[in-house]
Amino acid sequence: MEDLTGIKGVLGFAVYVSDSQVSGSAKGKLGDKASEIVQFWVNAASVISNNLNLGEVKEVAVGGKDRQVLMVMSSDKTVLCELDPKANWKSISAEVRRKM
Repeated sequence: MEDLTGIKGVLGFAVYVSDSQVSGSAKGKLGDKASEIVQFWVNAASVISNNLNLGEVKEVAVGGKDRQVLMVMSSDKTVLCELDPKANWKSISAEVRRKM
């Protein structure tokens, strides 16, 4: 997968397949916690989806004062992005999906 930091607002990213990082960097504020975050949110998305009968959860975005974290999921990959706090996560999610 190409470097997603070329997308305006993406500060860092990591791509996972079957819980293993395959590209990107776990650097930045997320650091070595990136894989733990992915594992937690994939499990949480599954529980939310099943309990609320939502079907497949495709993205999760969490925002704070100094950053945003976006996770985009497909059937074969999970992409975790650290975003600028002012970035539009919805447009970034659409761009990440196009590159998946």
